[in-house]
Amino acid sequence: MWGHTFQSDFGNWGVEGFTLPVVADGVTLFFVISGFLITFLLLNEQEQSHSISIPKFYMRRVLRIWPIYYLYMILAVLVTSTWSDPNIWYYCFFAANIPFILTMGIWPIVHYWSIGVEEQFYLLWPWLVKFTRGDNKRLLVAAIVVCLIWLACKWGLYLTCGTTSFYRFFAVTRFDCMMLGAIGAILYFKGNKTFSCVFQNRILGLVCFILLLCSQLWAGYMPAPIRPQVIAVLSLVCILSQLKSPIINLENRVCDFVGKISYGIYVIHPLLVFSLSSLYRNASINLPRGISIALIYSIVTAVTIIVAWISYRFYETPFLKLKSRFAIIHSRNSMEK
Repeated sequence: MWGHTFQSDFGNWGVEGFTLPVVADGVTLFFVISGFLITFLLLNEQEQSHSISIPKFYMRRVLRIWPIYYLYMILAVLVTSTWSDPNIWYYCFFAANIPFILTMGIWPIVHYWSIGVEEQFYLLWPWLVKFTRGDNKRLLVAAIVVCLIWLACKWGLYLTCGTTSFYRFFAVTRFDCMMLGAIGAILYFKGNKTFSCVFQNRILGLVCFILLLCSQLWAGYMPAPIRPQVIAVLSLVCILSQLKSPIINLENRVCDFVGKISYGIYVIHPLLVFSLSSLYRNASINLPRGISIALIYSIVTAVTIIVAWISYRFYETPFLKLKSRFAIIHSRNSMEK
């Protein structure tokens, strides 16, 4: 949300803005968290029930992702009159990364590319976890092989023809980042002592947390294909550190509240940024640049949180109650071992 606030594709405030630090790497952190959490829950389900219910897994994904995904998409294309765009079918079937790769995205829903990547990953990954049937070593090898193959394709295309759509496909579709999260979950679930000793070190976690916060100051000097993986590794170490000796206490009512509505914030913010920027620009508010930027970020954050909460409370919650019927392992506090 903060990263898109001053992007011209989303809103024109009539103010020269700037991008807040670290936000550009937020989507990589999202992929790592998603790969880690879902893999851990699948392994937990497999251990406790000796199997994985693939239909229930997909029902949980459908009930969490689809309702607000399609509602916002319909509203966005109606408001912006983009329903006739032929690329709309990619968004209908969770392939939004394709028009994004081809630079033909529909602007109010162009951010759906990351949701498409996640959903495509989960077309395959639960089956691979289930196929290993509790053999975590075999699953770990499979995850590492998939990750290495993906990285090899990305590097090979970058070195030979780094400007093609084929390279952009591997660069945008970040299965490797999700797989790094999955690898971390497998090793954590196995209770690997060497892994825990190295990657759950509080000092290392603090260093990685600082590097992650400052990533825009140094990561731009790295080759493009390796940047997401470096950010992904830092993200993974931060996640593991939080599980053992938290650097920041995230177990509080504020974080719980934001966590519940975070998906809604992500989905709905582009249209709100567009609408608010139009109102702000037409109001001809004349303030010093620094005050204007602070005010704009505050307005966008407050309004988006309010709308996301309304969506969560009155629209998403009924679907989430249905989702709980298909839950074998609940995510809250399930990371405790």
